[in-house]
Amino acid sequence: MLAVVIYRMGSSAIDRRAEAEVAENAQRALGQMWANGEAEAGNTWVVNPDEEWSNPLADTWVEPPLFTLAAEGRWGPAFLRFEQDATDGPWLGLAVPVGEGSGTVLVTTIDLAPYRGDRSTLIRTLGVGLVVGLGAIVAIGWWAAGRSLEPAQKALMGQRDFIADAAHELRTPLAVIQASASHALSRERPADEYRQSLGEIRSAAERAGSGVSELLEFARLEAGQAEPRRVPLRLDLLVGEVVAGVRTDDVVIEVRPASAVAVDADYSLLRQVIENVTGNAIVRASKVDLVTTVEGSWASVAVVDNGPGFDEGFVEHVFERFRRGDQQGSSGLGMAIARSIVEAHGGRCEAENSDSGGPWSGACCLCRNECHRRESNPLPTLESDRFAVAPAGINHNIGWPG
Repeated sequence: MLAVVIYRMGSSAIDRRAEAEVAENAQRALGQMWANGEAEAGNTWVVNPDEEWSNPLADTWVEPPLFTLAAEGRWGPAFLRFEQDATDGPWLGLAVPVGEGSGTVLVTTIDLAPYRGDRSTLIRTLGVGLVVGLGAIVAIGWWAAGRSLEPAQKALMGQRDFIADAAHELRTPLAVIQASASHALSRERPADEYRQSLGEIRSAAERAGSGVSELLEFARLEAGQAEPRRVPLRLDLLVGEVVAGVRTDDVVIEVRPASAVAVDADYSLLRQVIENVTGNAIVRASKVDLVTTVEGSWASVAVVDNGPGFDEGFVEHVFERFRRGDQQGSSGLGMAIARSIVEAHGGRCEAENSDSGGPWSGACCLCRNECHRRESNPLPTLESDRFAVAPAGINHNIGWPG
């Protein structure tokens, strides 16, 4: 519909230009006649329809219906379209009276071929515009449909990933449960062997339960359902509280003295980050240190160990789900959950290895958070502290608005 309207408007403009041209020719011829008594204009005649005579003012190469035109223009200007023959294009004629009561009429004509070309150009332009417009409509419709379906697609992908992750997490514990139960039931056994099989089944069930709980927590974080409830809290005290709750006989865990540092964060979620990262360190090292520092406008928690560090090529995958650098640890979701919590607070997680060697050649885990309140004399930055040479590291960066 819009294309039809535009075509009609364009055609009307072309017709007005043609009528203006033939009117200008007629006015010029009349002016010459009034000034000189005669005029010289091609394809122009003086016609008397009553006496049926005509007189060309110059060369002519078209034979218009002169008397029909003259009869139409006896009392005022009249336009008429005509064709010379079947092979010739349309022409436009204009008849205007020469004077009142004279009975003579001036008839002039122009070839409409150039305007026909303009009309063809208009049609081509409209065609191209129509194709482009339809393409744009299709593209916009495709984009809008994709945007409208994106939530459903994300939900379906989330369900698919959750099912795949659940199957991945439950496969090993269920296999252990099945093997232990089959072994116990294969024949009569002493009570001690039954107790051993039941212990294996219980351990596998606990691992499955822990893995499912972590998987559900990770799914909530990825879906944005676990929105942090931010309150001011003492980051240095939270670190000490986490370390006080860790029970291990073979690993020495120390908290370095630190100034008071307050941040805006979710207590439970931030505690889970520190617990996950610390737990990842204590299963791979004999000594772990935690230190809270202030670097610029950011508070940092560093977890440094003397373990073997990360295997080459694994550092970039530390925070991916179900990625383990070795066979130690649990489900492979703890570091992924820590990263999701950190990013929910507006921070980031990093990991790196160092080749400095010495007693601190293991992993350094760093959590950086924008300070809610800074002390007048902040602690040295990690670059100037001994943890700068602590070699392999995992850097967790948690940002809160100041």
